[in-house]
Amino acid sequence: PRHLIKGLVGSEFMKKLLGIVVLGLLFNNNLLSEEYSNSWKMDINCKQGKWEWYESAFVVNVENNEFSLGPFNRWQNKNIKFKGKIEGNKIKISESVTFKNGYQDNINYSGEFINDKEAILKGRTSWTPPWKCNGRFFKVNRPPHLTPLKYLSEATEEIIKFTSYNPGIPLTIINGTYVNSPVEVSGKLILPKEGKNLPVVVTVHSSGGPSEFTDITQSWRNDFKNQLLKNNIGIFEIDNFTSRGTKETASNQGKVSINAGELDALVAYKILDKHPRVNAKKLGITGLSRGGNAANMAVEKKFSDVILGEENYYQASLPMASDCFNVAFDKPTPTPAKILFLLGGADDYTLAKFCVAYAEKMKKAGGNVEVIIKEGWHHDFYNDAPASNCSNCVHFNKCEIYAPQGWVMNDEGFIHEKQTDIFKEAFKMDLEKWRKKFEKASTKPGASNKLYRKLYIKMYKKCGERGTTNGGDRGKETVEIAVPFFVNALK
Repeated sequence: PRHLIKGLVGSEFMKKLLGIVVLGLLFNNNLLSEEYSNSWKMDINCKQGKWEWYESAFVVNVENNEFSLGPFNRWQNKNIKFKGKIEGNKIKISESVTFKNGYQDNINYSGEFINDKEAILKGRTSWTPPWKCNGRFFKVNRPPHLTPLKYLSEATEEIIKFTSYNPGIPLTIINGTYVNSPVEVSGKLILPKEGKNLPVVVTVHSSGGPSEFTDITQSWRNDFKNQLLKNNIGIFEIDNFTSRGTKETASNQGKVSINAGELDALVAYKILDKHPRVNAKKLGITGLSRGGNAANMAVEKKFSDVILGEENYYQASLPMASDCFNVAFDKPTPTPAKILFLLGGADDYTLAKFCVAYAEKMKKAGGNVEVIIKEGWHHDFYNDAPASNCSNCVHFNKCEIYAPQGWVMNDEGFIHEKQTDIFKEAFKMDLEKWRKKFEKASTKPGASNKLYRKLYIKMYKKCGERGTTNGGDRGKETVEIAVPFFVNALK
């Protein structure tokens, strides 16, 4: 999930305004060094009534007391630009944007330096009623990772298309009927410029969709990739959504099966196994939220063995902010992979406590599992912007009143029989009839996915809600955990 807006904006004009929200920047492509002695960051919060948005932008270098950022595109809006000028202890910044309908507007910010490392900003929009803005322009001790870094700039890139499948629910993966619903998906393979027999980390996006791989609010990704490449580890970024007809599922998780991520990743394992420069015996997997579910379930033997066989499996898995309430087996059977859950203690989207409990189950089943809980971290913790409300993000936390331990699956990949009474009383559903429906649907292309959407709608009406807290600017800390984990696990 990537939406960082507080509240829903009603007017068509204000909907288009969202295109300037949470900005980061792509600029100065000639800078390839990993050290930036004059790197700054701008964080701004604008409010008008109950509406609110954040902007977060990196400035690579300030030369002759001036800087110019852009033009670049964001969410189909064009020619977003920043210009800044420092005079004495004063700073002025202007932002201009051209919307896709041709409408142009600008915002002006100004402020004073309180010391040689920080200025306090204020501003207001030009439209009526105006939005009031407050923020900071401050020196940072880390590079703006959106700028091409040394090893990333030298890497090779290859788009690989391959046949995956629409699984509907876990039942269809485990019984093998997923093969009745093929779909072509793609991924970008990024490898060091030289070498063979290379380890690779597969990354699976969250509900925000494949745009996350280039999203300017996630500057941590380039640093993550650059450091993996420095250690001769490649990256394979899988697009789970485009070929399935959507860009995001944060507002409606029923658009794409929650199990599509791990199925794509497991099929991708076999594709990478055939690549002349990749060592499939040294593959890792990671992702956040939906991507975290994929990383978790890809190292579940009930899935992995069906597609890869017992002798093949991902060597390392880093699920981040995974949903262990809705995606969990009653009796997990983890592969021999090294597994690390990275969770936010303040995450109100995918509650950490359910993955803590699930990790204990995995350990008892023989899994090599560790858990890191970062207190105060929210969902989407590595996003550059401060934590804020995502008013349109769907969650099912209210379902806990019906299933305090979470929904659990049996070994066949369907809702466990011990929760039959819950579904009968609370949801007016006969689980045995639904199981037979899914078994029948799995024999027809696309039918299982349609039935999955019907199940999602029934669940949402009963205990689905909207509104979570996302963001937190913890990208640097995330890289410091993720890179050593994969380097040690895949060496």
